[in-house]
Amino acid sequence: MKNLKMVLPASLIALSMLTISGCSEAETEKAKSKAENAMQETKDTAQKAQSYTEDKAEEAAEYVDDAVITTKVKAVIFEDDNLSSMNINVETSNGIVQLSGFVESEADIDTAENLASTVKGVKDIENNLQVRAE
Repeated sequence: MKNLKMVLPASLIALSMLTISGCSEAETEKAKSKAENAMQETKDTAQKAQSYTEDKAEEAAEYVDDAVITTKVKAVIFEDDNLSSMNINVETSNGIVQLSGFVESEADIDTAENLASTVKGVKDIENNLQVRAE
């Protein structure tokens, strides 16, 4: 955007000076063409920069959403008195929650998955929990 602010006035000044100084029509057209090309290149660069910025902002938002989901899943598991949350790991990527670690029973595996599924934003659950061998 900064380039657009600089190139556009400079191009228009150059074009005006060529016209005032009595340059030939061919020279004037050449200068005009250069100025138009410079303006188009600046617009293209600005559009690319805007697209890049929007993409990065979207990536950051997804990362924050995943972190929030992970925190909420950990919280609901922690609040359940029957589960040992210290042995359950939670990771989230693009709304897909992965549960891993060890629990005391098959029922705990189902409980952890059911609790995780109640969290808003969870798209799917990969349940890799295992029953601890005694």
